[in-house]
Amino acid sequence: MEVNPEDIFITSGATQAFYLLVDILYKNERPFCLENPSHPAIRTVINDRNYPLCFMPADRQGADDSWIKERDLSAVYLTPSHQFPLGGILPALRRASFIRLAAEKDYYIIEDDYDSEYRYCGSPVTPLYSLDPSRVIYVGTFSKTLFPALRIGFAVLPKELQKKWRHYRNYLDVQNPILEQAALAEFLRSRKMDNHIRHMRKVYAKKRETLLQSAKEAFGSQIRAWGDESGLHVALEFPEMKFGKDFVSDCRNNGIQIQTVSQYCSDESCHADKLLLGYGHLNEKEIHEGIAALKSLIVSFAPSL
Repeated sequence: MEVNPEDIFITSGATQAFYLLVDILYKNERPFCLENPSHPAIRTVINDRNYPLCFMPADRQGADDSWIKERDLSAVYLTPSHQFPLGGILPALRRASFIRLAAEKDYYIIEDDYDSEYRYCGSPVTPLYSLDPSRVIYVGTFSKTLFPALRIGFAVLPKELQKKWRHYRNYLDVQNPILEQAALAEFLRSRKMDNHIRHMRKVYAKKRETLLQSAKEAFGSQIRAWGDESGLHVALEFPEMKFGKDFVSDCRNNGIQIQTVSQYCSDESCHADKLLLGYGHLNEKEIHEGIAALKSLIVSFAPSL
């Protein structure tokens, strides 16, 4: 991305960007459109304001653009570089279609790029923003690349939205703390951030391989991995299985921290056969032990596995 410095606006993480953008972009009676499944942060912000909301299905390639072609919307929220939580990478034809629809229907696309730095195979994914900076709002964060407690994110805004943004931000909290920004700026300027990303990409790639291999040994060909080319999580599909809140509770009682993909859907019957496994915070021993514990629990529900 080639970006002018004056178009970059610092936020307290990506969530604050969503908080501001929802009010800035809302058009009377027009819904916001989110991927299904999607991250709960922006969905919660929209619901808290009682703004209308609709969902477009997501598959292995990311969001399905065909669902919104005839709809008038306030904005579309996308995770094109690594769909959350299914992990699909939005292909070129769908990207072009989303950009074209945004221009024709006069709305903006919110591009949430939360972990594209951690891609383990293939070329880096070009941001949607690069196709049309006048129609895409690019939201980024340092929560995944550094640590969540830093609370520094950013939004790259089209010129037409910047006056409204400044107004809303000035009467929200004015600005982020300066000391952390100065330290981060020096980390970036000295290129130490680049070295850090390269190192962590190798670390996470090894953990990812450990997780996938361990899952294959435990469950064989009966499971399928979604979104395993990048990021810090993998969705595992268990055909014929249905995972709900009771299963998550049983996992926690047995020391397994796990989530279902369905909890990120508008309807919890959707993608009920998939579990979401994060591995960034675990070492290889913990990954092996976690998969073994998960297998023991699943076998008690489905002895055929």
